[in-house]
Amino acid sequence: MLVPYRKDYRKIILGILSFIPGLHDYDRVAEEVDWSLGVGNPIYLWQNDENGDFSGAAIVELGPEYVLIRRISFLPSERSGKNVYAFLTALHQKYANRRLMGTMATQPLITNWEKMHEKQ
Repeated sequence: MLVPYRKDYRKIILGILSFIPGLHDYDRVAEEVDWSLGVGNPIYLWQNDENGDFSGAAIVELGPEYVLIRRISFLPSERSGKNVYAFLTALHQKYANRRLMGTMATQPLITNWEKMHEKQ
């Protein structure tokens, strides 16, 4: 389930995003989150429907015709295609009139999701 960022989720967000290469340092992750919130980029958590635990996080940038997935991360035990694709599908449904896009780092994931999404 897609859950919007709230201030009391900060430590959870920082923990999940710290699994991204280059964001292992607490100060670097906190800087990324603070910058994103400062410029108005939404941050979402992915909550496991089965046990209610948070297992993923994404920082997105909204444009008039697109949703850019700037950062996306999952706990190592939750990195299955099922979870990642469900998260992307939920974002796509939330912003149905916009196209999902990725950065150089996230685009391969978006491309694979699009291929899977077209088959359905």
